[in-house]
Amino acid sequence: MIQALTLADMHPEVSIRLVEEYFESKKSQFDDARALLAKANALMALNDIESCILTFKEVLEKEREFPNFQTGVYLDYPYLVATHEVKAEYSNALDVLNEHVDRLAFPLDQFKWHASKALINSDRSEAKKALDVAEVKKSGFRFHQDVGLVGKEHESTIKSLCKIVS
Repeated sequence: MIQALTLADMHPEVSIRLVEEYFESKKSQFDDARALLAKANALMALNDIESCILTFKEVLEKEREFPNFQTGVYLDYPYLVATHEVKAEYSNALDVLNEHVDRLAFPLDQFKWHASKALINSDRSEAKKALDVAEVKKSGFRFHQDVGLVGKEHESTIKSLCKIVS
């Protein structure tokens, strides 16, 4: 599954094929969530938002089934829903955010959490919190000061948040 995860962005079709092969030949459920995550990332790379959302929901279900395996989908799913304005998923996305609020570790996690809530609810207070976190330049971790920071790939979301705040 590591190969499928690695290939998801640059070779999404290959990644999806590897995931299909995994499910056809698997001997246990150990890598199911990781395989589904690779599939979701590949679908995102292909801009297949609807299928990506369905796959993110499958990952969340696997995480509930196997709580020792956790991914970042609890943030990626609501963030995707919010940034792509998938209104039919707003309620569920908010439920997922609220269910996992205690898992926020990095500034990027906090950004996605607040940004998702801000975009879904047009919430000025949440938008301000997300923008404040986007300004953080050090992670707070002793040896990895640049891990988990908000990067340039979130500029579009930051612009949307600025509109909510103003």
